[in-house]
This record gives sequence, C-alpha cells and structure tokens, in this order.
Amino acid sequence: MRRPALALLLLLLLPDSSSAQVSFRGFGDAGVTIFTATQSFKAILGKASGPVYGGGIEIGARQFFLSVGARRFQRTGHRVFVFENQIFPLNVKDTITVTPLDLTFGYRFASPTATARLRRAPRVVPYLGGGVGWYGYQERSEHATDAEDVKKTYTGYHVLAGAEVPVRPWIRAAVDAQWAAVPNALGGSASGVANLYDEHDLGGFTLRARIIVGR
Repeated sequence: MRRPALALLLLLLLPDSSSAQVSFRGFGDAGVTIFTATQSFKAILGKASGPVYGGGIEIGARQFFLSVGARRFQRTGHRVFVFENQIFPLNVKDTITVTPLDLTFGYRFASPTATARLRRAPRVVPYLGGGVGWYGYQERSEHATDAEDVKKTYTGYHVLAGAEVPVRPWIRAAVDAQWAAVPNALGGSASGVANLYDEHDLGGFTLRARIIVGR
C-alpha cells in the first residue's frame, strides 16, 4: 500500500505540463503552544504554555504542498514529588524541552491564475493541512544523572489551518493554528504527576506567525 500512496503523492507534486510549476520555499516561525496536559505542566513549570520557535522547508505544485518543519519549546521549573495523591514541590530545577518534527501535506486555496496575481496585488490565501510528527521529549533535573533524566521520542499527528499574504515578490507572511495529539507519551513513572492527573497526551494547540521566503 505504501508504493501506490507514494506514486499518488509524486503525481500531485511533480509537474505534468508547463502549467504545473514546482516551487520550493523556506520558512521561519514563532508562536506559543498550550499543552493538552495542562495540570501536569503547571505542576512542574508553573504554566501550561510557552513560546516556540522553528522553521522548515516546503515543496509545492498546483495548490498542493508538502512541508517539513521543526520547533522547539523549553522552559525551566522545579521537580515535584507525588505522595498519596498530593504534590510536593522540591527545590530542584527541572527543565523540559519538547522538539516536534512535523511532516505536513496540505492544500492552498488559490488557483494558478490567482497565484500569478499575487505578485501584483496582496491577497489572503487560506490553507489547510495535516500529517504526522515525531516529538522529542527531554526532562533534565539539577544534580541528576543521565540515567535519571528523561529523553524519549513519541509519534503523533496534527491538523492545521491558516492564511498567508504576500508582502514582497519573494516574501510572504502567514498566521496559522495547529492542533496536535501525541497519545500515551506522558506518565511513564507510576509516581509521576501525569498519572495523578491522568494526562498522557504530549500534544496541544499552537498559534504561530510565519515568514516565508520563495515563490
């Protein structure tokens, strides 16, 4: 089943005539993520949200596009100890780093003629997408050994929606919102805070602004 799917993807992205032009673009973005495991992140970091920064590349043809992007979230709080369903903060710094790597297939709502007009007049172009992601999760505590720290990778999926507008012939600005689910990621320790709140999803909601370079 993988070969037919790959062949379909290539047919969508590769040009079959002079009217279908392949484009390559790079982008950088910044935004904020609100994690689904709100109580677990609040217990350690004091809040369930924080800034994210990233970038990636995109290839497209017609109105379809395929992008690969990475982001990084990092925040430092304190370790906690769970005993008899109660949380006790410890005076030990704890840094959580989440690094998603996303593969997204999407559709941009602009016809080829409309895309050509973008070079002359600003026009908002909405887009939708979805795909799979690999989420690196790292938790490092002060004075802890490598064996005590956590460093794992989990698989998730996501959907997104946004819009872009040209600001220069080779530069576009965009804003989008992404929802991601990464099930069965948190709560590896029986005495962990994630198990106390029954929160095991590492995903969340991300709102970001993006600068795109390329046609």
